[in-house]
Amino acid sequence: MAIDLTAGLDPGYERFLETRPVNPEMRDAAIMWVFDDSGTFALPRFSIDAVGGHWNEPVVTLNMVTADGRALRIWERFAAQAGNGGNQLGAGPLRFTCIEAYRRWHFDFDGEARQSSVEEERAGHFGGTHVPLAFHVEAEMAEPPWLMGGLTAEAAKAMKADGASLMGGLRYEQLCRVSGWVRLSGEERRISGTGMRVRRRGVRNMGGAPGHCQMTALFPSGRAFGANVFWPDANGHSPFNEAFVMLPDGRRLAARVAEAPWMHKLVPAGDSAPLVLETAEGRINIAATTVLKMFDHHLFEMADTSVLEQGTARYSWDGEETLGLIERCTLRSRLEGLKA
Repeated sequence: MAIDLTAGLDPGYERFLETRPVNPEMRDAAIMWVFDDSGTFALPRFSIDAVGGHWNEPVVTLNMVTADGRALRIWERFAAQAGNGGNQLGAGPLRFTCIEAYRRWHFDFDGEARQSSVEEERAGHFGGTHVPLAFHVEAEMAEPPWLMGGLTAEAAKAMKADGASLMGGLRYEQLCRVSGWVRLSGEERRISGTGMRVRRRGVRNMGGAPGHCQMTALFPSGRAFGANVFWPDANGHSPFNEAFVMLPDGRRLAARVAEAPWMHKLVPAGDSAPLVLETAEGRINIAATTVLKMFDHHLFEMADTSVLEQGTARYSWDGEETLGLIERCTLRSRLEGLKA
């Protein structure tokens, strides 16, 4: 049986706004993560946020990390590209294009990024030099989208409380398979692997976020999982805790995170990050070891209180392995050995 790649969502959600929203805090955003099967490089998140208050200058972010320790970043505003709206959103050197809603997307970049090293980032240093970077990525969606708050009554209730502002309003993720190329400082590499695409529209307020753990992966057999959970408070309450698993037989089960690998230290890649998910059919244990990672002390929305880790992990589920996403954010006060 063919998979319904829309999950019943409105195709209009895939289209970008064509006019400036009245609310200056409203964001129309597109986000993508790319994990190459080689494990030698990754694009662990690049995005465009068109924000009402500076509609003609969307915020562009870009992360790239390589196995030899290079870390590349962008986080700045660029002029909006001509023709934005509908199936395209572009700013400066980056463009997102919807070829077919919930099925096919293209991503293009041609510009420069600030290059530093993973070790310098981990130590909290900010700097680097600008180097040429370009890529073209084609994505074929492989699983239905996961709408935040759309799987359980508990998650839906959380979205109506604090979750909506933390997530940025209407937000869904969709796992995909990717191909293309990336050219860094004149060296071109082919891309073949998996990815995770996000569409988000609404008002985003991360100011009071307590930290989070986000993990997701697509396996060769088609099984998959996604998890997003925020640090619980002293009473064990989390502002948001939702997950899903896609089983080999094609069924998708709602889940919640029973055990998360919270980030307590800023350590090099290679640490264990096991995840335990709880479903109506029992617990699922997914082993993980981080492969590539980057550290943000300065740029993201919570940098005044927290540190962000983004990268890839090698996941193992019942003996099947793949590379996927790992993102962890922790309050500075909770990080061991962090210098003030």
